[in-house]
Amino acid sequence: MSDVNNELMDTLNRLFENSITEVISTISGFSIFKDNDKLNVNDNFAGMLPFSGGINGLFMIKTDEQSLRVLTSNITGCDISLVKENDMIDCIGELANMICGMVRAKAAVNGISFKLEIPFSVKGVNGLEFSFKKNAKTFRLHFSSDKVHISTRVVLA
Repeated sequence: MSDVNNELMDTLNRLFENSITEVISTISGFSIFKDNDKLNVNDNFAGMLPFSGGINGLFMIKTDEQSLRVLTSNITGCDISLVKENDMIDCIGELANMICGMVRAKAAVNGISFKLEIPFSVKGVNGLEFSFKKNAKTFRLHFSSDKVHISTRVVLA
């Protein structure tokens, strides 16, 4: 992989930001906005998707149980009282997949290619925190609406 420079980081940051807002609004009906001051320490669900090729890294989307329950309900059309934990775990993994798929398509137009691996989901009890190697390039994006809060992180190797 070539070195990750500032121009590539800026391009990826923009592509992820645009794709996150577009995917969430399209499939859930929520208009979310970038919220630089919002860091939800109660995030206990995460969807992650590694990618490799021209760039190598990991995309992670995290949220709290109530936000994910609302998102899952809106996405599936299922009454919120009927949303099960397995539905939410599937939903957060699929969100990671859809967002990265959109980023991959938009990145290709910019001459950036990579392949997506298999998405996976993680559930914690009292929040989730992940550590990455010190020299990894990373950026975080936070989004909110009146009903949901989402944190994302992109880590490039």
